[in-house]
Amino acid sequence: MTIDYREIVFENAVEQILLQQDYYKGNPAEFDASLGLFRSRLIGFLQATQPKHWTALQKIYGPSTESSVINSIIRAIQTHPKGLIGFLRDSAQGKYKDRGIELRMFYMKPDNDFNPDAVLNYQKNRLSVTRQVHYSIKNNNSLDVVIDLNGFPIITMELKNPLTGQTFENAIHQYKNDRDPAEPIFRFNERSLVHFALDTDEIHMTTDLRKEKTYFLPFNKGDDFGKGNPIHESGYKTTYLWDEILRKDSLFNILQRFIELKIEENKKDKKKKKKQLIFPRYHQLDAVRKIADHVYENGAGQRYLIQHSAGSGKSNTIAWTAHRLASLADETGKAIFNTVVVITDRIVLDSQIQDTIRQFDSTPGFVAYIDKGSQQLADALINGAKVIVTTLQKFPFVIGKLNNMPKESKYAIIMDEAHSSQTGMTSTKMKDMLTYKSLEEAETIDSRDEDLLDVDDQIAEVLAGYERRKNLSLFAFTATPKKKTMQTFGAKNEDGEYEAFHLYSMRQAIEEGFIHDVLKHYITYDTYFKITKTITDDPEVESKKTKKAIARFVSLHPTNLSQKAEIIIEHFRTFTKDKIGGQAKAMVVTSSRLHAKRYMDAFKAYLEQKAYTDLRVLVAFSGNVEDVEFDEVVTEAGMNGFPDTQTAEVFEEDEYKIMIVADKYQTGFDQPLLHTMYVDKKLTGIKAVQTLSRLNRTHPDKTDTFVLDFVNDRETIKKAFQPYYEKTEIDEETNPNLLYEYRRQLDETRIYEENEINAFCDVFFQPKVKQTANDQAKLYKVLQMPEKRFKELSPPDLQDDVKALMKKFVSLYLFLSQLVEYEEDMKRYFAFIRLFYKKISDPLGKNGWTLDADLVDLEYYRIKKAEEGQIELEKGVSAPLTGGNGAGGKKPEDYKYLSEIVKQINELFGTNLDSEIVSGQLYEVAEKFVSTPGMKEQVINNSYEDFKYPFENQFIDGIVDSFEEQKEQLENENDQLNKLVQFVSTSDEGCKMISEAVGKIVYNLLKK
Repeated sequence: MTIDYREIVFENAVEQILLQQDYYKGNPAEFDASLGLFRSRLIGFLQATQPKHWTALQKIYGPSTESSVINSIIRAIQTHPKGLIGFLRDSAQGKYKDRGIELRMFYMKPDNDFNPDAVLNYQKNRLSVTRQVHYSIKNNNSLDVVIDLNGFPIITMELKNPLTGQTFENAIHQYKNDRDPAEPIFRFNERSLVHFALDTDEIHMTTDLRKEKTYFLPFNKGDDFGKGNPIHESGYKTTYLWDEILRKDSLFNILQRFIELKIEENKKDKKKKKKQLIFPRYHQLDAVRKIADHVYENGAGQRYLIQHSAGSGKSNTIAWTAHRLASLADETGKAIFNTVVVITDRIVLDSQIQDTIRQFDSTPGFVAYIDKGSQQLADALINGAKVIVTTLQKFPFVIGKLNNMPKESKYAIIMDEAHSSQTGMTSTKMKDMLTYKSLEEAETIDSRDEDLLDVDDQIAEVLAGYERRKNLSLFAFTATPKKKTMQTFGAKNEDGEYEAFHLYSMRQAIEEGFIHDVLKHYITYDTYFKITKTITDDPEVESKKTKKAIARFVSLHPTNLSQKAEIIIEHFRTFTKDKIGGQAKAMVVTSSRLHAKRYMDAFKAYLEQKAYTDLRVLVAFSGNVEDVEFDEVVTEAGMNGFPDTQTAEVFEEDEYKIMIVADKYQTGFDQPLLHTMYVDKKLTGIKAVQTLSRLNRTHPDKTDTFVLDFVNDRETIKKAFQPYYEKTEIDEETNPNLLYEYRRQLDETRIYEENEINAFCDVFFQPKVKQTANDQAKLYKVLQMPEKRFKELSPPDLQDDVKALMKKFVSLYLFLSQLVEYEEDMKRYFAFIRLFYKKISDPLGKNGWTLDADLVDLEYYRIKKAEEGQIELEKGVSAPLTGGNGAGGKKPEDYKYLSEIVKQINELFGTNLDSEIVSGQLYEVAEKFVSTPGMKEQVINNSYEDFKYPFENQFIDGIVDSFEEQKEQLENENDQLNKLVQFVSTSDEGCKMISEAVGKIVYNLLKK
């Protein structure tokens, strides 16, 4: 007898571990789907923990007490500005009242055991784990696991078992396609706070179900500096979820100190607000907890380096750390730090820290922002502000003030990696600040025309001036620590080498999809020149009428700014502007402020010469620039036409596509629409990493990035990235003719025909006015024969070789298409191969494929080409201008759908069924099934996926019985009837196609 390796065994294991951790075993029958609550558990909790308050409510409400209280709670959640998480926290602090009667929905975990009542109340909380919860009143779908807190479902989970052929990806697909966000249990921040899609190897999560737009984040520990999870002795790599995260004390800690609702105003429409419920990623949670644990064990006086890659959510981690340190107490209950000071150069981080902390502690004066002078800083320290937020420029004064405070007072300083290039701070300015007489005096120092401040060196210089004191802890957050930073803040390991206290690597961030790999499409100008020359000279390509603009690039050599400006603008208009769904932007990195000014002049001249009105350009540099040759003195504001404080905001507007920068915005600038960078400046070391990393921010429609470097060589860039990225890989120089070689090899497989490519692309690229709801079915129809031929390839290993070849073709095309404007035929071929490869490689093949994120640029190109097409009117068709109902014997869409199915069957199986006759008969069969007893109940209680399998079993009997009834009335069509009955009786695949088509119609008709 074989072992039981079904999914249910995995569910059992998770449940048993949670039950051993003080969870209660829940009964799924107790869930009220209409309310999205475990109603009896919620009422039971209130009655058991607050009996006097419940009795008071009974006197007010009488027999309707339960329903009245439940309705009151639901209204309170819906109207609370912070939703469920805010309501729960308020109630835990005694802020929720029903008819003046205070009710607590849960009791917070106390920081220590000094208050026995608080400990006792905390122990009254009930966490329950319930299996197979039928959450809907619309169908019979169920969730694998639901965790509730005192009756409130706060976590849902879908578990998958790779041994049965399903992974976390199937769980994600289930959440996106089979879980209706309108169901009470899924309503954003009204019930469940987080949804986990997991298997035995990986975990992914989301806090907001939005059907196909749902965005899942990895919740993995990382494995060997990359994505995934390390091996675990239990056999389940995801054991940490129930062993660490869902452990009772841990989960309450997350509820109390981490989950937050972020609300952002829409810059274009102030009335609209974007709400995002943030559940900490694993590395964020791990970092904050390890910092707190180490401080608790070792006290003040330590230094910590937290090396978290860009895109890791560092701002949130800093905010959570600040709040945790501010509230951290030792074993006697005494606060470890009197004050926590956060040093940052980002205004947005200041407001984010304040907003985050207020969600956990709204005590007035808890957070102070220092923006005026040294006296304000001194007052905040004296008055005992728990968190002080100030800027990098004030760092020396903070150190100075803290050194003058009583030695028994203890302080923590959290430093966000500096972004001084946005403020124009120079090394001279920092040195002047080190010799300050007053804060106000130092802040009047003007920026000098010198190299930008090396922040790491300057901070180290400041700290070197003060002895290491036991009452001061330093926490440095950075993505790219230099050697001096590592020595100043890092700790020595067993080998005597300095290392970060906590690490989230660039490699892991890239592999997990939090940032883009900016080196993937990196190309030097020499390589760019060679590729464009090869393309231009190649007779095969020339015969395909490659755009002459490429040849123009070859004739130019970047010896002056006007020629470079032409190359940049033409490249952007030809290759970049259609990226990110037509929203892409670019940055030009120059070597000096004078270069930036000259570039701006050259751009304006070329745009005017070519009469290009589809893009506008901005410039960014600090101070005044004197151009002696032209006898000009200019500023950023003067060249742009608005104050320099608005440059970043204006760059977000659609018409501004390119920003020319000199030092400014090369670090700390987050613009997700930034896709391409043109580098005309020598970059080495950390400057190269920080500059190129401006491209790495993600956007839902962003699939790649591109760098064209006029100055630096590949090895220099690779050397710069290596210390921060486990396996830096810059693609070697590429021969563009390989693309045609890959195509030739694919052609030789004979799995597709030219007419099939054309038929596919004719549908895919047709004008919008001609598009119909049936177009996707047409695409599937075209792909059926190529997929059939692909599956018949022998030996089977050949299928893997073909897929690998397709992947190479797609990857190379995506790279080269940013350098070469390929002919229309190649673009159409790419569209076909890209989607065909997606179809045959989809791990969820049975569910079909969709145009997901990595196809967004192709989809945008499709729409663009479709809209460029001519709107053609059909000849010989009259269109009377009447106001009638237009029915005129028009066949229903379902009828047309059946006709298409019959045509497909004829093509696939060589039958000669009459599509008109047979589709009509099938439609009548569908209508008869609609009236079959019990059919409506089957539809109401099941999703289509669950409905179609039992329906298939009823189909053959039903269709034979139906045709027997029709024979006398349809004598002339008996031949078609007999053919159809014989076909469905002898062809399993054909019967499945027809039964699924009829079943879909039955399901849709009854749903309506």
